[in-house]
Amino acid sequence: MAKETSILKLKGVLDGMSFYKNSEGHYVRAKGGIEKERIMNDANFARTRENMNEFANINGAGKLIRNSVSEYMRRAKDMRTSSRLVSTVAKIKNLDSVSPRGQRTFANGFSTVEGKALLTGYDFNKYAPLQMILKKDLQVDPVAGSITVTGFKPSTDLAVPEFATHVNFGLACVSLDAENDASETIYTTPAPMVINDDVADLTVTLSGLPAGAGVKMFYVLVEFFQEVNGELYELRSGQMNALKIVHIE
Repeated sequence: MAKETSILKLKGVLDGMSFYKNSEGHYVRAKGGIEKERIMNDANFARTRENMNEFANINGAGKLIRNSVSEYMRRAKDMRTSSRLVSTVAKIKNLDSVSPRGQRTFANGFSTVEGKALLTGYDFNKYAPLQMILKKDLQVDPVAGSITVTGFKPSTDLAVPEFATHVNFGLACVSLDAENDASETIYTTPAPMVINDDVADLTVTLSGLPAGAGVKMFYVLVEFFQEVNGELYELRSGQMNALKIVHIE
């Protein structure tokens, strides 16, 4: 793989070379490969087929997780959220100790204590991890479906971005059934508060918990708004919005 430095930037295939662009610039590589039929049937590619099967599983699991909390993820993510998530999902898949190579699954790995621990604490926006945005600890009550920040003072306990006048704390609980590729999600209703010097305990509570039999995952969203003429607007960049998996059981 080589980086393209010419003034003319190409995309596509030309004379056996593949031109493409990613977040780091324009690149070119030789186009080539092995016929699909050979990969799928040749005994020499058995390991490749195993890897392909497991890769499909972790990609599907990553998509399931993203879709289950899409309402929040669209407001708090970075350019590599999906790839970072798949990397973590792959580590969880590797914890599957009951399936042969090529058939290991995220669902089996996620059923373990170690698997849940790997995903707990995952930040969807690496530029705004929750620990950086919220300077105080929060407590999670998975039975009540609530979070609490004791003695919360918005003006000092938050890393407030420029122009922000309000903040919303969102809580979501997802019942994730990876084995059956299903999920159910309950979100709190947005309730933006003024960023001021008032000190009070902050509690956010779900209206209920998902009834599904899957693994329960609790997400916390912190998002900022600007008030203009009595209307609240999302900050255009959203770069300081945080979304984190705070508890899994």
